[in-house]
Amino acid sequence: MAPGSIPEDKSLLVRFYDPYILAPDSKGRTLTNILAWSDTKLESSHDYIQVLFPLPEGSMFNWIAPIVDEPTFRAFHSRSELRNGVKKSFTRILRFYGFELQVLDGGGIVVHPATYADKAFRNWVVGSDHNHLRITRILRSLRVLGLEREAEAFFVALRRVFEESRNIGSTSMMFWTRAAKRPLYLAPDQDEDAGNEAGFLYEYEKSRDRTTVTAPR
Repeated sequence: MAPGSIPEDKSLLVRFYDPYILAPDSKGRTLTNILAWSDTKLESSHDYIQVLFPLPEGSMFNWIAPIVDEPTFRAFHSRSELRNGVKKSFTRILRFYGFELQVLDGGGIVVHPATYADKAFRNWVVGSDHNHLRITRILRSLRVLGLEREAEAFFVALRRVFEESRNIGSTSMMFWTRAAKRPLYLAPDQDEDAGNEAGFLYEYEKSRDRTTVTAPR
């Protein structure tokens, strides 16, 4: 275990997403509570998104938000019930942004605009908005927690809205692309040569590279 990290069974994030525990966050809110909020409350509240979609980095907007350390990272990658909880959060936030998640016959997934998309899009399809920061977080968090397919499907949908609306600023699209495509050890706001090559995310990415190289063809 890395120095200063928290054992899996003590991690707030694991306990929050564990369906047999559903522990509250630091504000006393459970996953069930937050997912039942109205769109208005999801828009006006600013200290829940860091719990639903946590990152390995701290938040300047919520300094007490839990972060993904190595034991937490491994727990989400090894336990499908934790990832299923994140999928519930993802499905709810997609509705907030005017999207729906569809599972294809072959098992693939696609994110597409919902029937009420025009109304929902008015809230965030603009040049710059705090929801753009949230979306960057969501994309990166999904990948960090082991939901790569969901992150990619969301990114494809976002890129389509960006190209068709011509309203979203290029800077937001740049950060979304970084969150969706960069190695996990490199955060969207970091310079390309500033990645943490001593961290667990770096080791994870390198192990994936080795698996790809040695996989039979």
